[in-house]
Amino acid sequence: MNKNSIAVLLLLTVCSFVTESTVVNRPLKTFHWLKGSWQMQTRRGIITEKWAIANDSTLAGESVITRADGTELPLEKIELAYRNGQYYYIPAVRSQNGEQPVPFKITSHSSTGFVAENPQHDFPKRISYTLVNADSIHAVIDDGTTIPVKKSNFYYSRKKS
Repeated sequence: MNKNSIAVLLLLTVCSFVTESTVVNRPLKTFHWLKGSWQMQTRRGIITEKWAIANDSTLAGESVITRADGTELPLEKIELAYRNGQYYYIPAVRSQNGEQPVPFKITSHSSTGFVAENPQHDFPKRISYTLVNADSIHAVIDDGTTIPVKKSNFYYSRKKS
C-alpha cells in the first residue's frame, strides 16, 4: 500500500468512529421534552406520569394514580430506550401481560412527538405522544388502524413544583 492509500484508510476509519460516537452520545436528546412530571385528572383520580434520564440510552418513566383518599397505586413502568440502532417505548403495565415489558418500536419521531407500534400486541397496537406546548402533552393509544375504531386519549399537564 502506498502512503496515500494508508492516509485515506486512516481518515475513513477515524470518520466512522466520530460518526458512531456522535450517534451514541445523542440518541435520546430528541425525547428530553418528556422529562418531568405530568398529570391528568380522571374520574378515578389523578394520574401522574414521571420521566427522568436513566442513562445515555434510556429514559425511565412511571405512572401512578392518586385516588381521592390519597392512596397511590402504581399503573406502569416505562422505558424509552435506544437499543441496537432503534428506539423503543417499553411499558410494563400492572395487571397486564404478566406485568412483563412489551416493546413498541418507535416508527416515527420528532422534537415534539413520537409514534410507537407493536402490531402483534392485542391492545394497544400504537402509542403516540405529542408535545402540544411546553406544559401540555397529548398521548393516544389505539388499535393501529388508519382510522382507529378503539382509541383512548390522555391529556397531561406539566406538574408545577
